[in-house]
Amino acid sequence: MSQTTAVKTQWIRKFFIGETKLPVVYEPSEEKDLLDLTQWIQKNQKEWREDLKTYGAILFRGFPIHEATDFQSILFATEEKKLGEFYLGTSPRDQVVKHVYTASELPPHYPIMQHAEMSFLDNPPKLLFFYAEKASETGGETPLTDLREIYKEIDPKIKEKIENHGIRYRRRYDGPSKKARFSLWKTKRWDEMFGTTNLEEVKKISKQNRFQLDWFGKDSLTITNEQSGFRIHPEAKTIAWHNHSQTFHYQAAVSEVWKIFKKQKTFRSFGVAILLTLLTTIKRILGPESHDVHVTYGNGEEISAKEMKSISDVFWKHLVAIPWQTGDVLIIDNLSVSHGRLPFTGPRRILVGWSD
Repeated sequence: MSQTTAVKTQWIRKFFIGETKLPVVYEPSEEKDLLDLTQWIQKNQKEWREDLKTYGAILFRGFPIHEATDFQSILFATEEKKLGEFYLGTSPRDQVVKHVYTASELPPHYPIMQHAEMSFLDNPPKLLFFYAEKASETGGETPLTDLREIYKEIDPKIKEKIENHGIRYRRRYDGPSKKARFSLWKTKRWDEMFGTTNLEEVKKISKQNRFQLDWFGKDSLTITNEQSGFRIHPEAKTIAWHNHSQTFHYQAAVSEVWKIFKKQKTFRSFGVAILLTLLTTIKRILGPESHDVHVTYGNGEEISAKEMKSISDVFWKHLVAIPWQTGDVLIIDNLSVSHGRLPFTGPRRILVGWSD
């Protein structure tokens, strides 16, 4: 399938954009309303889930999806048994309606590197749902990468280290005494992440997720935990690269912003790249203990800047960045495909939901 040779199933036309097969696009071949779409999703579970398992992502484009409650009705139509309500990730998010949140409140100039949602947890989300309530004027794509392909092409020496030792994460969080919602490195506070200031509840949630807690200062917190770094899809039985090294390594952001500058070629992206290069140099000089977000191999061995660059290069080789159109809905198999965010200008509002 391509943009010119499409497959039609009932009144939905399926095709690919350009040469990539990520994502497969669904659009109406005739005018339909939202109820038609939600009923089709409910009645054709086997069809769209098989496409999702094969390609990793489905983009619904051209449907009458105008607001958060419309998006919510699509989430319900999937009949996922457990839609997300509790977010243990790092980015600031606001709830819009039940099961629907803003994707991220990080500044528009800052990129979000490729990652599988909450891959540092024992049980990360199964599916992700994104809705473009308002597409940005420029940039702001949610790029995708097939993690099954990444696993195949990562440097064998890096892969061997992860197979033997796994991945270790360390995150430092400010507490409720700090009024700022997020900083450049720490993002949101721990009370926002856990959704409570009750320390017994924090300990309970942490025990469930195998988080080691270390308190410091007035009410700041360091969280450490380990994961395998790869995951096998429970249905397809495919294996995928599945970790947050791209997001938590100090070198990852600077590698990303220079690639973004080459893509966007704007003064702002150049300025961000220069600034992050300087900040990263300072962080490298100060050493790993100064990093508020950090990732190593499971035995504590540092992932070198050279190794991190090689990982980034493989991601960008396979990265697909299709501009949003207002009203788009994207479903991602979180165990097979990663996502991120490119810098943008102008108003942009992307909403997100997930299923556990």
